[in-house]
Amino acid sequence: MQANRKYLNYTTALGISLSPVARAGWPAFLIHECGYQAALENWNHPGVDSPFWRFYHNPEPGCHLLHQGERIPLEPGNCVLIPANTIFDCCGPVPACHCWLHFTVTRLVGPAPQEPVVIAMDETLRVLVQALLRTHGEPVGEARDQRLHHHSAALLHAAFAQMDLPAVPAMPDHLLEVLALIQKAPHADLSNPFLADRSGMSLERFIRAFRQHTGQTPAAYVTATRLRLAGEALALTDKTIDQIAIEHGFPNRHYFTRLYTRQFGCGPAEFRARQHRRRGR
Repeated sequence: MQANRKYLNYTTALGISLSPVARAGWPAFLIHECGYQAALENWNHPGVDSPFWRFYHNPEPGCHLLHQGERIPLEPGNCVLIPANTIFDCCGPVPACHCWLHFTVTRLVGPAPQEPVVIAMDETLRVLVQALLRTHGEPVGEARDQRLHHHSAALLHAAFAQMDLPAVPAMPDHLLEVLALIQKAPHADLSNPFLADRSGMSLERFIRAFRQHTGQTPAAYVTATRLRLAGEALALTDKTIDQIAIEHGFPNRHYFTRLYTRQFGCGPAEFRARQHRRRGR
């Protein structure tokens, strides 16, 4: 009688190991919102800006985006990925049949696009969008929301798979742990000596390795992460600006405002006011 086989190794000689890709940190998505409306009236929103990424697809033609003077049609044959902190106009001369995702690329390492990316709808994307739209029509409930999440994640992975992204070297485990700490605890003491100690490296070696794998110094990466997470809190919560500043590692609101304005061209109060006006609050 044939003995039962036990597969204890997670790799084989026949498959392709994807561990280096996963460890490189590209991509992992935190999905904030999934939406679909068949006929949005007056879909005209100038100066849209947000600290998170957006995925747009319109199953019906007629609407477009404007980015730095360039007209980007939203059509059944394409979808658009809009990186975080990209300012654009939504133009709806007709009611917008609009599907969207708001999300954060949580472990992005290496260069990222600086403007909207138009992606042709292939059969994979078309099937995934159709599944997403069908799920929106199901009865409201936790089961539907879980399916929406899985469909949304699959759709984002399929869209990112079509982008011409540079290969990113695999991130060593000790640096991945540091990146996870920065993401999870932006309020903590994230000085270079502290992070070097957490990585198990000398200060000089840590700074050199960090810059090699992320393209930034540890201090610049920490500041950028804190500002990104604070921007998400401004858009997605009702916490005060003082609370958001302290919870994201800034000593006070004034310092936070100065850095936020330098990075994004407007202060946190103005950014939040824009978000509220856009939502009719």
